Amino acid sequence: MFRRMLAVFTLTAAALTTPATAQADTRFRGKGDDVVRIHTTTKPGVIRFTHNGESNFIVHTVDRRGKTSEYLVNEIGPYDGTVLYNDYGTKGTSGLAIKADGSWTATFMPLSKARCWCAATIRGRGDQVLKLSPTRGLRTMRATHAGEANFIVHAYTRPGSFSDLLVNEIGRYKGKVLLPTGTRLVTVHADGPWTLTRR
Repeated sequence: MFRRMLAVFTLTAAALTTPATAQADTRFRGKGDDVVRIHTTTKPGVIRFTHNGESNFIVHTVDRRGKTSEYLVNEIGPYDGTVLYNDYGTKGTSGLAIKADGSWTATFMPLSKARCWCAATIRGRGDQVLKLSPTRGLRTMRATHAGEANFIVHAYTRPGSFSDLLVNEIGRYKGKVLLPTGTRLVTVHADGPWTLTRR
């Protein structure tokens, strides 16, 4: 049932497994609507999703009572992005409820696997979770977005904490905002290319 490949464990969506550890990621594959069950976890982490369909791709987390919780993804057509789960105020994750018309993957990863915002400027496309060294003092973030839908940026001082909403716009965007002191995690929700620069 388990197949090791490039340090990634791949399972069918019907399997029950422990979410990713720092040593190995846990990947689920499926096609169409499905429910993924995992051992309940309250620890924040990252999930990378891919979808090759043409219609809606919608993903919610599911809590231990079987109720949908966090809205992780809501896109149309192909998708490739990373999102944060077990955000502030959630009661843990016991699974994923997936709505899709094509093939998809869901890879659970620890926060340490988030993309590093190491240099002053970082560029990307679509949804991403970024980690950085905690900010100090007065810091700003200049952001641009060339997509057509929502462009939303949140900042976190610690995983699972209350987040600061930095940007919430639709379509093209260009602006500068404050980057809260102590920020060590930033999430980006976008449908197009974006650039973030911190100073």
